[in-house]
Formats: sequence, C-alpha cells, structure tokens
Amino acid sequence: MVLALLALLAACGEPAANVAQPKAYDRLGVQVRIPGNWKLADDQRLGGVHYLTVESPGSAVFIAMVQSDRNRELEEFARSFSAEADKQMPGALERQSRFDLSAFADGTIREHYTVSLGGVKVPHLREYHKITGARRTAFLVTQSADEDLAQAKPGFDLILKSFKFNEAAGG
Repeated sequence: MVLALLALLAACGEPAANVAQPKAYDRLGVQVRIPGNWKLADDQRLGGVHYLTVESPGSAVFIAMVQSDRNRELEEFARSFSAEADKQMPGALERQSRFDLSAFADGTIREHYTVSLGGVKVPHLREYHKITGARRTAFLVTQSADEDLAQAKPGFDLILKSFKFNEAAGG
C-alpha cells in the first residue's frame, strides 16, 4: 500500500506552469494573469469577501481573498489561515512551529509544513502576501509541495506580479 502511494506521488509530478500563454482574469474589480495550463477552481463572493482560487494541473494552489478591511495585518491573516487549514486536515499535518518571517520586509510570510499521508511525509511551502488598494485589501496565498516548487514558482510569480485592483470597476 505504501509503495503504491509512493509510486503514485512520484508519478504525479507538477507540470511546468505555462506562463508563455497566460489567460486573463478580469472580474469584480480584480485583474490577474493565470498560467495557460492552470484553471480557475473557485470564484465567488461570500459575506463581502471575494474568494478566488486557481489550481495547477498538479497540486499547487493560489488563493486570493479580497475584502474591504484594509487594516488587517498580514501576520494575523497568515496565522488564522494556517489554523483553519489545520482544522481541515486533522492528523495529516505535522505539528511544529513553522512560520518564517525572514522575507517579511519584502512583504512575504513563509510557512513550512509537512503533510503525512499513509506514512509518506511531503514537505510543503505556503507563502502569504498582502496587496492594499484604495478601498480594498487582497491576501494572496500560494501553496505547493516543496518537490513541485520549481515547476509551480513561475506560475505563482506570474499571478503575483500581475494581480491588481481595477478600482474603477468596483468590487
């Protein structure tokens, strides 16, 4: 069983992000470019928060939460998001202090964590960013297994560098 899971995980490598042919997203006052081989998985507004989720063909994920609260701090958001993620996967995440604030001056908080499935431990990296516009704030989260980062990072970079508010469009 464990060998089958290991073989499955090894065979499911992350395809390279197609940044040469990006797709444009422009909705609810948010504009962003998405790698051509990634897909929009969730796009909805709930209780005044616009949730946008983009998934790679493998297991990498980008999440944006756009809200009108411009005062919430990035570190508070990151710790809250992490705690909620822990609740969603009880027993699968290894408990250890894992926040890295070394890139905080650049506006990034890194979270290192390990997912354990069937005895197989897979290290992951989640990064948190904050963009503040005239009327709104976006918290941007990227998440990938460490072994897939080389393939996913160009896609994350495309999304993060192109993400902007279209304040005239509202939202």
